[in-house]
Formats: sequence, C-alpha cells, structure tokens
Amino acid sequence: MKALIIEDELPAAGRLKNLLFTLDESIEILSVLPSVEKAVDWFNVNPFPDIIFMDIELSDGKCFEIFNRVKITAPVIFTTAYDQFAIKAIKLNALDYLLKPLDINELGTAIDKLKQSSKKNAIEGFEALVDYIANAAQNKKPRKLAVKDSNSTRFIDISNIVRLQADSNYTIVYLTDGSKIITTRTLKEYHDILTELGFFRVHNTHIINLSLVDKFLKDSCNLIMTDGSSIEVSRNRKKDLLTELGAD
Repeated sequence: MKALIIEDELPAAGRLKNLLFTLDESIEILSVLPSVEKAVDWFNVNPFPDIIFMDIELSDGKCFEIFNRVKITAPVIFTTAYDQFAIKAIKLNALDYLLKPLDINELGTAIDKLKQSSKKNAIEGFEALVDYIANAAQNKKPRKLAVKDSNSTRFIDISNIVRLQADSNYTIVYLTDGSKIITTRTLKEYHDILTELGFFRVHNTHIINLSLVDKFLKDSCNLIMTDGSSIEVSRNRKKDLLTELGAD
C-alpha cells in the first residue's frame, strides 16, 4: 500500500510513519508534505497514492483548501489535534478522522474501513465536504448529508429530509418523496450535526426539519409535517420549538 502524509509537524509525521510500519511493514510512504502549496504541487505531478493521511491545520492554511484546487481521487484519513468545525464537517460527510496523539488501534480500524468503502463514495464525500466548507464561509447551510446504511453511503439533499426517527441503535430517515433510509448512525449523532442546520429534536425519538412543519396541534402537542406524518412533541421542548418556529 502506498501512502502520502500531509502534515506540518515533523514529530507527528514521524509517529504516524512508525505506527503505519508497525501495522504493515510493506507500507510505502511516498512523501511527507508540510503545506497546502506543497501538496498541490505534488498532486499535479504524481499519481494518487492508495491512501492519504492529512492534517487539518497546515503551515499555510487548512487542508480543505487542497480540495478546491485538486480533485482528490484517493481515500483520505484526517488527523487533527482538535477542531470542532472541521470535525463536524467531516462527520457530516461520513469521512474518517483521528485525534492526535494517534492510537494504533484506531488507526488500524480507520484503514480497514477505508479499504472496505467504495472509491465513488469517497469522492462524493470529499465533494460534499468542499461544498460544506464553501457554504460555511458564506454563512450558508450545506446542501448534502451523508446517510450510511449497511451497504453504502448516500448523499442526500438536506432540504429533502422531513424527519429522523430513532430505532434502537439505528435511525430511520424519512424523505419528501415518501421513501426512507435505515441508517447505522444513532439519532444523537444526527442531532449533533443537524441542530445548526434548521432541524429540531422534538422528542427523544424524533428530529424534524423545521422548514417542513405544516402545523402544530396545541391540544395534542403534536406536529403535522408536510408529508402528513404526525409527530409527538415532548412537553418540556414545546416552548423552545415554538420559539424556533416563530410562534411563541
């Protein structure tokens, strides 16, 4: 396996190389690149590796700038000390990230997951990530959400999601066309991502798209969504919901 490391901290790059060699002695490290500019120059003259390890904060900016200048066609694992904005963006697009200092078991798991994922999904994820970053810079909502089921990842227009319902450790995503997707993420994971994107958790088992609410029934404390579904609203969340809807 041929790997590329994009990392501006030499000790961190050295640790990653040692961990990779411990996992697989046959891994070939093609290069260690410290900046956006160096990475872009490298991609312009070299074939893509089998896997890319990319730090988020580089010496001349965030690594996401690379995606604006190069069409990445190899799986990427992001590494970061901690960047809440970056982690949220990555989670939104079903991509992997590792927190520093890197753990060998987590590294091995992330590599195995990427080996099992399709190249098409990886490319769609990167494109959605770039879209998220570009929109966030202009204070706009991202347009896509990665929804993983047991076999694949679909990139769904957020505006087409009516509601999400908890089902044990799974989540059912209901769409405006009447279809639904059973996803392997928990409702809490979607709550962490969607609450800033026009969604509201009305109950322990439900998150709804505020823009697709048809009406609120005061007597029963239920919402009617534009697809006709009736969703119970928790009494202790009623006030905050009505404030969000501008109906308090």
